[in-house]
Amino acid sequence: MDDNKLTQHRLHLIIPNEAAMVYPVQSSAKAYAELLGFESKACYHIELLLEEVLTNIIKYDFMPGQKENIDITFDKTVLGLSITIHSNSIPLDIDKIKSFSSIDKENILKYNASGLGSLLINKLADNVIYMNKGKEGQFIHIEKNITAKAVSENKLMEDTQTLRTPKTDFDFYVRPLKPEEALFVSQLAYYAYRVSYIYDKIYYPEMVKKLNEEGEMLSIVAVNSENEEIIGHVAAIKHEVSRLPEMAVAFVNPAYRGGGCLHKTSEYLIDLLKTKNSIGVIVHAVTTHPYSQKAAYKLNLRETALYISRSTPLLMNEIKEDNQVRESLLLMFLPLHPEDSKQIYVPANHAEMITAIYKNSGQSVEIITNDNGLAPYKEEAEIEVSSDTYKCGFILVKQYGYNITPLILKTLKSLCVNRIESIYVYLPLEKPEISDCCQELEKAGFFFGGIMQTAEGKDYLMLQYLNNQMYNYDILEVFSDFAKELVTYIRHHDPSQE
Repeated sequence: MDDNKLTQHRLHLIIPNEAAMVYPVQSSAKAYAELLGFESKACYHIELLLEEVLTNIIKYDFMPGQKENIDITFDKTVLGLSITIHSNSIPLDIDKIKSFSSIDKENILKYNASGLGSLLINKLADNVIYMNKGKEGQFIHIEKNITAKAVSENKLMEDTQTLRTPKTDFDFYVRPLKPEEALFVSQLAYYAYRVSYIYDKIYYPEMVKKLNEEGEMLSIVAVNSENEEIIGHVAAIKHEVSRLPEMAVAFVNPAYRGGGCLHKTSEYLIDLLKTKNSIGVIVHAVTTHPYSQKAAYKLNLRETALYISRSTPLLMNEIKEDNQVRESLLLMFLPLHPEDSKQIYVPANHAEMITAIYKNSGQSVEIITNDNGLAPYKEEAEIEVSSDTYKCGFILVKQYGYNITPLILKTLKSLCVNRIESIYVYLPLEKPEISDCCQELEKAGFFFGGIMQTAEGKDYLMLQYLNNQMYNYDILEVFSDFAKELVTYIRHHDPSQE
């Protein structure tokens, strides 16, 4: 993505921490959003969002009489705009952002706020990240997407096409997607999956086009040699946390299934990623059936983590109901450029399983266990908190510190109060502090999830927490022997299964 091109559209405001300055910021934001093409209702949501965030920062997050400036930066993004708010205030207390919880389902429906995100600001933004950076201050990063028209609202493929006889003898070739073909890919996704696919951006042709143009998505298609029809698709999407390319949105025209389209497009994509020097590639495979696991396994990806209760089925243009069965996802990883053995610190009680994960995925590591008490840590901890539309929260530890465990547990409480169903915390494996932190978090109800690796070559232990859930592990369908071992291990450590 050309970051320089996007920053040409930046708007930067500096205001004193005074309530009277909120309205000018709202007015500037509205004008900026209109310039980028946001519709009136979306502009209203942005104004309301800024009012809520800034009012609460000014009211709650400064000491009495403290005079400080607040930096607010608006940037054009691939899908809309981002807002970054930086303040040298008291470390963020998300519990105090009280009014975020006042926006109920009726108001969401009233303002037709379909497709909005669901962090603590309760569905006014598409993505929100909270960051405590110690002496550098507090940051809130908000993303808002321009409303796009879903393919289900466009003219769909003709009904006669859905009745075609399955093809048994056909030739096809594989190549990258052309920009003008985005609509056909969105139509094919709808044709193959209706609106059940977890990555819902695939149903919006303009999003597919923009993401490919800006390098956030790399789409590969299978094309019928006879009539140039697109019959299959797979893409690499930058994962929001790890930034590794994730193989996803893979589907084939049902009439051409069984002809090798998916495997060939996936092989082409992996070879292309190797030329781009990607450290590795990942897949999040569903566990309601083993088919996606088998496809990834055939491409030499191997299981490294299991996210329990990770998502709910997609319901297009509807507010999700609370009683849906939640899907668990297997994280599978393939190193594209295996490196020499690296050194990692792991909690002694999980050393055997972590060793097995690395061995199973073909990676060489030197395991160091250290459960001895450590000297007091002088630095403040730094974490990054985010959430998604599937009621999942993510806590990424950027730096261990003397307050790391209380900070995580305080964030956990805020997420649970705001009805986040599943919380995942990532602990860096490069520091010995992980042992003490892991032990304290497990006492609080977190349990083992597996290993996550990043595009920067860093490795994390993933722990997970279920908010008042007793998950039914019997519904999980996994393919490989190692996946079965991983499920058994995680189930054994889930405190709700005791």
